[in-house]
Amino acid sequence: MLTRTEGIVLKTQKYGEADLIATYLTSDKGIINAFAKSPRKTKSRFGSSLEPLTHAKISLWGKEQSLPRITQSDITNSFRQIRENYRDFVNISKLVEILISLTPAGIPNTRLFSFFLNILHIVKSSEHELKDALHLITRIRLLAMIGYAPRLKGCGKCGEKSLDFYPDSGTTLCGKCAVTPDRAGKPFMRINNKVIHFYTHSIEWPINISNRLKPGRDTLYGLSGLLDKHLTYLLSKKLQSSDRSFRVFQV
Repeated sequence: MLTRTEGIVLKTQKYGEADLIATYLTSDKGIINAFAKSPRKTKSRFGSSLEPLTHAKISLWGKEQSLPRITQSDITNSFRQIRENYRDFVNISKLVEILISLTPAGIPNTRLFSFFLNILHIVKSSEHELKDALHLITRIRLLAMIGYAPRLKGCGKCGEKSLDFYPDSGTTLCGKCAVTPDRAGKPFMRINNKVIHFYTHSIEWPINISNRLKPGRDTLYGLSGLLDKHLTYLLSKKLQSSDRSFRVFQV
């Protein structure tokens, strides 16, 4: 059966000597895998359409329950500029890893597709040389959209103000709620009001005006570390892109 859709290449992996398996975020099928025959043999436009982050219109042959074959792929936007900018590519790679790790495959989510495509356009068109705040905001917004954003505004149990974030709970907890017998010795991370304010605005403000937010370096560094700890607990492992992202922050 032949089907058509549009998708963004999240990643590819080698299959045999010249074939690839591509993972897409699609507009109407969610995250899917598809088989590409011999794109690595020649530097064709078909092979170029399988580069990471490429947005393309694709034709698939085969049953959706199996691994369909890509019969046609027409590039809508290559987002080459992001791939060629190391800082941008490392940070977008973290979003891709979050998507693949926390989003069930095969479940349509048009809103998520549009959101991620919009992020790529915003990052590509941004004229700022350093986009650390923008990249952190996109990470926060993605977690919020897929239902895994940490809670930093008030204790997650009683609502009282707290500056102690507990990764195992995904929320801040006040002194009273954090000292129950079952929570003895649980690690926490102390944050401050600047982190909370920036985090809150990051979720509430439209991404396209996020350049109005001017957080300090300490705020960016602290909140990025908090999100890494949060994700490490959720996934029971560290994101592969976390170390590269940390080195980018240090530059």
